[in-house]
Amino acid sequence: MQPHLAYFRPENTIAAIGLAIAGVAAFTPIFAVGKISDGVLPVVVLVWLRFLGGAITIGTIAVVKKVPLHNRLSDLWKLHLMRAVCAVSGLGCSIYASSVLPLADATAISLTKGVVAIALAGLILKEVISRRHWIAGAICIIGALMVVRSTETVGEFSELALSGVISALMAAVFMACESLIIRYIAQREDTVTILAYVNVFAAILLAGPVLWLIVTYEISWHALFTFAWIGPLAIFGQAMNISAYRRAGAATLAPVYYSSVVMSAVVGYIFWTEIPTFLAALGALLIIVGGLVLMLPVSSQKTAQTL
Repeated sequence: MQPHLAYFRPENTIAAIGLAIAGVAAFTPIFAVGKISDGVLPVVVLVWLRFLGGAITIGTIAVVKKVPLHNRLSDLWKLHLMRAVCAVSGLGCSIYASSVLPLADATAISLTKGVVAIALAGLILKEVISRRHWIAGAICIIGALMVVRSTETVGEFSELALSGVISALMAAVFMACESLIIRYIAQREDTVTILAYVNVFAAILLAGPVLWLIVTYEISWHALFTFAWIGPLAIFGQAMNISAYRRAGAATLAPVYYSSVVMSAVVGYIFWTEIPTFLAALGALLIIVGGLVLMLPVSSQKTAQTL
């Protein structure tokens, strides 16, 4: 299926970066919801609430805007299903990792998705990967590693912490795959269709296991409604991400999402008194520098290096 001109936007790196940062800001509290809930709800229930709330939100938007959803059957439904699987898996791994690790640690580890996304963008989407992309990615990775190293840990490295690290790494792979799918479908379908499919598919996939947990463990409605905000906030974040991917390639946007570690550090400080060290601040600065490298003008005389 070829890109649709109605959904295609000219390449605009600055606008795409701004939209991507807005998406990061929206998803920061969502990824931290495992720590926020403090064990009140299982991870899988939190993930389901996020997608169920998202489906209800996008459905409401469609009704208000009088969008005929029955005319939105997609030829790319298999890709939407694949994206839903990646989204559920990535979010679940991220929420679990943040619940057993310091928020900045979990976020920084998951940022290895940038390296995976850059490689996959060249191999699968055949996007041109320039020297600038690799430099920006390398700078951001170094910064993220410095943030991780700066975090003060108490006690020995436990099996629980190890499971958190593995979970964060798995989240990176799933999110990198999802970013490539978004890049492909964002230029072929409208935002309402894209958001409706991923949220409805994900909510349906998790409905059976979650309803069983709710009945078996007698989870209260009050606990469920307490986290009803996850879905609407995620829809906003997804809309920002889709708009960003319509204006820039996955390889360009991947390093930008390293700014999430800065926001995570701020959230961790405000709510859990996680005070960044000098090394963490230096790492955060490198992450910002990596993002700025993407905005540097590239001479058309230079030949981009490809994979």
